[in-house]
Amino acid sequence: MKFLIVLISFILFSCGFSPIDSSKRKPFEVFISYDDTLLNNQFVNEMRKKGSFLNFQFSNSKDADLNIRILEHTITKYTGAKDRNFFAATGTIDYEISMQISKLGKSEEFNFRSSEIFPYDTNKILSNEKKMEDLNALDLEQAVKIIAGSARSM
Repeated sequence: MKFLIVLISFILFSCGFSPIDSSKRKPFEVFISYDDTLLNNQFVNEMRKKGSFLNFQFSNSKDADLNIRILEHTITKYTGAKDRNFFAATGTIDYEISMQISKLGKSEEFNFRSSEIFPYDTNKILSNEKKMEDLNALDLEQAVKIIAGSARSM
């Protein structure tokens, strides 16, 4: 049994196997400027939660490697189609964020839009609100991932 463990260890280490470690890369220093609104605060909190995964280190200095300025950030919620009793049958959430990303003197404007349609049940108002919160959280998460990817490719 010991021989088998030694053999497997030898094979793994001799072929160059090693766990993925992103800590070897220097993290991006990121500065985010935004208006103090609930939606912007949720977005920035999502960015901070994923900061170590994205290899971001947040800074209070405008001299950071990456400057992100949130220009516009909105969520629009409304009901759409009606059923045969003229009650709302579907709900729609439109999410949009526009920002300016600056890195090493280069600056680009970035826009992310998402629109989700979901069944709206007038008898279950609280479950509809929960669906909208879940979709909002998903949109925030998607925006963070896409922005991180576009910031790295600049």
